[in-house]
Amino acid sequence: WNDAQAWCKWLSAKEGKRYRLPTDAEWSAAVGPSTYPWGNQWPPPNNAGNYMGQEVRGSDAAEKSFLQGEGIDWKSASLIGGFSDRHIFTAPVGSYPANGLGIHDLGGNAWEWCEDKHPTVSGFRVLRGGSWCIDGRGILASSFRGGFTPVYRGDVSGFRCVVGG
Repeated sequence: WNDAQAWCKWLSAKEGKRYRLPTDAEWSAAVGPSTYPWGNQWPPPNNAGNYMGQEVRGSDAAEKSFLQGEGIDWKSASLIGGFSDRHIFTAPVGSYPANGLGIHDLGGNAWEWCEDKHPTVSGFRVLRGGSWCIDGRGILASSFRGGFTPVYRGDVSGFRCVVGG
């Protein structure tokens, strides 16, 4: 969150416009009323976003990351049954279809920092959207709010900017 704030400040100065993180309410409006970013059905249809799909099983890259001590035992990782998304780790932005408002990647790939403090966990900031290594039905719901401390850095979090306001 701190790094995302610094980047927004830098970009604002560089371009002469105000860039910021979206509020939790703005993020909710962007993702829309569906249960999940891809709609209301479970599991997600293939290639609906970057989540923990079947492509991880038997992947040399996933096995290599585990052997290098990156922390996830991919051989026993829980996957979304029958789901596949073409990417083992993070995917390039815009790899999956946009929603009805033309916004890409509101689910999966990387948790997205929001401006707001977490409503129930003191010292945390809101993260929305899940990440590439998430497989749970509840945690992938559009309404789910994750959170970390503002100094957290990791390959499961990222951000998008809002211009203006």
